[in-house]
Amino acid sequence: MKQKKLITAIALAGSAALLAGCNGGDDVNVDLGGNGSGGGTAGGGSNNAAAPDNCPSWTTPAVTQGLGVCQIRDDITQDQTLTSDITWQFVGQILVGDGNVELAAPGDASDVTLTIEPGTDIRSDVGGYVVVTRGATLDAAGTESNPITFSSVDEGIDGSGEWGGVVVQGFAQTNQNQANGPINVDAEAGLGFYAGDDDADNSGTIQYVRIAEGGFEIAPGEEINGLTLFAVGHETTIDHVQVHGNQDDGIEFFGGAAQVNNLVLTENLDDSIDWDLGFRGNVQYALVTRVAESGYGMETDNFGDGFDATPRSQPTLGNVTIIGASGADASAKHREGTGGFVHNSIYTGDDACLDVDDQNNEITNGDLLYNEVGFNCTNNTTQDGGEGGQGEFAVELVNASTISNFDPLLDGNYASQAADAQLGATTDIKATAVVDDTSLTNTDYLGAVAPSASAPFWFEGWTLEGTL
Repeated sequence: MKQKKLITAIALAGSAALLAGCNGGDDVNVDLGGNGSGGGTAGGGSNNAAAPDNCPSWTTPAVTQGLGVCQIRDDITQDQTLTSDITWQFVGQILVGDGNVELAAPGDASDVTLTIEPGTDIRSDVGGYVVVTRGATLDAAGTESNPITFSSVDEGIDGSGEWGGVVVQGFAQTNQNQANGPINVDAEAGLGFYAGDDDADNSGTIQYVRIAEGGFEIAPGEEINGLTLFAVGHETTIDHVQVHGNQDDGIEFFGGAAQVNNLVLTENLDDSIDWDLGFRGNVQYALVTRVAESGYGMETDNFGDGFDATPRSQPTLGNVTIIGASGADASAKHREGTGGFVHNSIYTGDDACLDVDDQNNEITNGDLLYNEVGFNCTNNTTQDGGEGGQGEFAVELVNASTISNFDPLLDGNYASQAADAQLGATTDIKATAVVDDTSLTNTDYLGAVAPSASAPFWFEGWTLEGTL
C-alpha cells in the first residue's frame, strides 16, 4: 500500500516565513551551527499533538508543526534503531559514526550501525540531514508494503528544499584531488572526508526508501542531493529508491563503485542522475520523469581539473527511461572526460536527447559507448553540443544506437510498446571490471519496464502516491 502523510501542518510563527521560502525550488540559507547542533528551529506551538512519551533517552520528545516526534539532535556514536512506531526528526547535521575526519587508516573509523525499521517515517526540519560516515553502516531495509520515508515536517510532499537529504560516505576510490592522501579526500560543502582504496566497501542497505522535498542549501551554491554517495562501494545494497522533488540533484555519485537497481526519480529540480570523480558502478532499471525547469536527466563528468584523471568515470547503465519536458535541458549530457556504457534505454520528451562536450578532446570515443538506445526528442542532439554544430561525437553515438525514427509508444505503465523497443535477442549488459557482472541482468527490450510485464510493476506499491 502506498503511504502518504496524514498530519495537519501548523506552521510555527518563528519558522513560517523560512518554510514558505523553501517551496518552489528557492534557495535556502541555513546556519547549521556544527555537528548535531540542531540548526533548525523546532518546538511547541500546536495543540493537535502531544510530545511522545516513548522517546529513547538519546532523543528529545517534542511537538513540531502539530506532529509529536522524537528529535535527534546529537550525532549517533553507538548502534541505534529507529522504530516504526515513532515519528523521528533530524535537527541539524547528524553524523552516524566518526569516519569523515582525517584517518591514519580505515580501521580507525568507528563501526556504528543506524538501523531503520520498515515503515519508519522520518521528518526533518529545514536544517536537518544525515551523513553516514566511513566505517559506519546504514541498515534501512524497507519493504514493498512498508517503505521507509524521509521528508520534511510539513503536510504533503509538494515542496522542495525543505530539509537536507541522505549522505553516505565510503572507502571506495575517487579521482578527486588527494592532497591529504587517497583515504582522506575532502568532500564538497564541508561534509568532511571520504574515499579509500576498497571498491568493495559495504556501507549497508538502502532498500524500499523514499526521499522527498530535500535539497536545502548547505553552503553558498551547494545544495544537498536527495541521495549523495561519496565513494560508496559495490557491496552496499541499494535498490528500490525514489527521490522526489529535490531542489538539487536526485542522486549523485562522487566516485566509488555503487550499484543501484530499480531507481525512481521524479520532479527533481536539477539533474536527476549525476556522476563524477571516477564513478564506476552500475545503474539498472531507472525511471526518470522531470519538470520543465529541471536540469538534465543525466549529467555526467570525470574530473573538471583533469579530464583524463584516473580512475575514469565509466559506469554501466541498463534499461533507463528518461521522460523529459518541452523546454528542459537534454536527456543526457556527457562532459569532462567521462566514459560510460549505456544499454537498452529510452530518451524522450526533451528538446534534445543528447549533449556531448567533445570539443578539446573532453570525451575519448572508446570510453563512452551507446548500445540499443532509442531517441525521441525534438532533436536527437543539441545545437550547442561542441564540434560540428550538433557535436560530432553525439551524432556518432546516436547513429551507433542502431535505432532510427524511434517512437517509444510508452503505455500507462512506462513500458514501450514500440516494435523497435522489443529486441530480437538479449543484450549482453556487462559491468566494468570493478563490479561483479552478476549484478546486471541481460534484457531484450528498451527502457525501465518490460513490455510484457504485468501488475504489480516494479515501481508500484512503494513509491509516493501521486508521483507517477
